[in-house]
Amino acid sequence: MKNIVNIAYSYHNSNKGLTRIWTTLPMDHHDVTCTHSPEEKVIDDGNNELFYFTLKENERFQMNYSVDTYKQNEQKMLTDKEKAFYLRSGTLVVVDEQMRNLAHEITAGAETTMEKARAIFHYVVSHFKYMYPPKGRGIKSFLEAKQGDCGEYSFMFSSLCRSIGIPCRSLVGSWANSKMNAHVWNEFFDEQTGWIPVDCSMAYIQKKKKTQFLFSNVRTLKWTAYFGQLEQQRVVFSYDAELYLSPKYNDLDKQTIVDSKYPPIVPFQIDGQPFYWGYEAVEGCVPYMQPIYVQFDQENLSIKPNKNPHNYLGQWKITETGALGFFSKLKSFSYFIFFISIIFSFLLSSPFFSALTAGSVIVICISFIARRERALFYTVVALYFLLPLLSNISKLV
Repeated sequence: MKNIVNIAYSYHNSNKGLTRIWTTLPMDHHDVTCTHSPEEKVIDDGNNELFYFTLKENERFQMNYSVDTYKQNEQKMLTDKEKAFYLRSGTLVVVDEQMRNLAHEITAGAETTMEKARAIFHYVVSHFKYMYPPKGRGIKSFLEAKQGDCGEYSFMFSSLCRSIGIPCRSLVGSWANSKMNAHVWNEFFDEQTGWIPVDCSMAYIQKKKKTQFLFSNVRTLKWTAYFGQLEQQRVVFSYDAELYLSPKYNDLDKQTIVDSKYPPIVPFQIDGQPFYWGYEAVEGCVPYMQPIYVQFDQENLSIKPNKNPHNYLGQWKITETGALGFFSKLKSFSYFIFFISIIFSFLLSSPFFSALTAGSVIVICISFIARRERALFYTVVALYFLLPLLSNISKLV
């Protein structure tokens, strides 16, 4: 069953001079509304479509499109190029002797690809702690700190799988129901089944912090289910991190950046070194495409850096359609009614507002249940508020 969402993306070049932009947004698809045409399009060995264009000073890029939410990929075979691409070593996802030794230790006794990947999944979930923002990016930092966000969990899973010959990729995308709610997870390839989804960070949160998503619009699963199953409430921006940028990214010399009048912000470190987003790449690659990567004009180093995250990632909003979209809006409206009614019920001690408070809670619960978000919990809550609702209605009549 399709779950179509509408995606609105925009980027305003509030910088000095030209801003070069690479993106994996589907700029040339027939059903896309877009203010710009790509100047160049490249398809990499992992079948990612990368588009390139430039924005003049104060120019705005806007794009709207609809897409089905993420579902398990049905591809059953990989070409030699695809297999090599998803087994490669990089700066963030490293395949070396240390990782090979660790991966073999974790998977000792496992025979099939599925058994090995499952062992890696349990190891990553059990041995690392979720923390945002991370101190650094990449598995070297993750191994040292033993904590990181969804990106680091996915890089670690990819690195361990690739180290023992299992093609694996990090999927960079977003939750499909809000503004700029980025997320990263994995797929590994099994020759018997195809691409299989895995989300180690969500598994950790559901295992250790069960209440974190209690009131959110994200449908959650039992933590072990995140090996092989997802909730179909996300969209994909790119298949894998460290995608090669074409045209070539013209890195500024790091010392030139450091010695500039106004050094830019450092969002994170890679291998203990500051990474300057918008002024350098990672061995010619974007660290991750979410859903753009930019290169600012050098003259921006002569002014105070823009700390607005929209200057680095742009803005996106994802709106659900159909029944999910309806119950999402109903939930938001019911929250508003709940807060208004609870204030008046305390001020006026009126059975009308008490009934309205209980009724709004029940409607909120029904919305959660209809969206299949923690249905058992919200069924119990709805039943709990049913009695005061009926009691206050009886007082009114």
